Amino acid sequence: MEQEWIGPKIIVGNTATGSYYFPRPQIVTEIWEELAKGNNTLIAAPRRVGKSSVMLDMVTNCPAGYRCIFENIQGIKSEAEFYKRFYELMVQCLSTFEKTTTWFKKLWQEHKIEEVSIDGKIKFKDGTIDFLEEINLLILKLNSKEIKIVLFIDELPEVLHKLYKTNKQEEAASILKNIRNWRQKEKVQNLRLVFAGSIGLHYVVKTIEGRTTDTNDLNPINFEALTTAEAKQYIQWATGNNATVQYDEALTTHLMSKIQYYVPYFINLMLDEINKTARRNNNAVISNAEIEKAFESVVKASDHFKDWKNRLFDYMDSSDANFLNEILIHIAHKNHISLQKIHDIAVSHNKVNDRMDMIDGLEKDGYITEQKGKYIFLSPFLKAFWKRNNPIYNG
Repeated sequence: MEQEWIGPKIIVGNTATGSYYFPRPQIVTEIWEELAKGNNTLIAAPRRVGKSSVMLDMVTNCPAGYRCIFENIQGIKSEAEFYKRFYELMVQCLSTFEKTTTWFKKLWQEHKIEEVSIDGKIKFKDGTIDFLEEINLLILKLNSKEIKIVLFIDELPEVLHKLYKTNKQEEAASILKNIRNWRQKEKVQNLRLVFAGSIGLHYVVKTIEGRTTDTNDLNPINFEALTTAEAKQYIQWATGNNATVQYDEALTTHLMSKIQYYVPYFINLMLDEINKTARRNNNAVISNAEIEKAFESVVKASDHFKDWKNRLFDYMDSSDANFLNEILIHIAHKNHISLQKIHDIAVSHNKVNDRMDMIDGLEKDGYITEQKGKYIFLSPFLKAFWKRNNPIYNG
């Protein structure tokens, strides 16, 4: 009887939950510590590092005294829709835990709530509802409870940016103002907010309002890639004793040398490609050569990385995007870029005054990192993709 082929315990692309979630206890502890202090937080990290997985895990393991809920709000298209969903999340969170209490039954009556569905949609006895007013009232009523509500909001920057790009700048600015008011009112004691997104909130706020003061009170949580030790642990965890393809110390070291920037997504791409090739060849014994081939195959499958380039042009005006794209092309071909060369390219694009702010943005969003006064790609995958996508460069 042919032995069953068992792949690694990974998910490529989708949010890792349950048994597929690799715990990040240090980050989780830091976030809970900030929330316990009464602070609202911003998970500041590049895309694909696992922000959503961490937030979902925190909701699943919400400690005593807290009521937690997670929502990806990417699909919201208006200010009114944002307030409606925000209010629904608060009520849904309370409904999950407090539905049978006298306090919550009274709340239903006062807010004329008739029904709360499983997915949080609310049916009211009266048709017209001012959701912003309802939010402000409910926030104050929370002060009579000993529990704290924590809303984990994913993709807020995406929503704000879409509003800005569809000529709804005032709506985006109004959302920012009200979120700030909710965070800073002295009477708001039992509401905590955790924001995250695949683009930088500070960049979006600056685009909308010309400054970043509306987010200065958010405590940033630096969500780093896995350390070398954690990456080794992750590979062992993902393959375990059951996976058909196994990695000894030497293979693990070579695999990590190709990845370098240890986020689960990049590790998963390699583990998945190696496993698929081994299965097609019906040969579970791999070597460094298979790891090399897997790297080339992953880079050629550009759908994995096109989003990184598209976001430059989606979230910036064309002149800014073209400037940064040339910076990245230069690094891809020359391995690094100096401050002088950045200045020279900025001059040709008329971006001298803003050049380092935009370079800082590339660094925060996980494209590049500074090393001994020069900038290099953070991920070999992105470097190889940019070079393949722009094979000729005379800069």
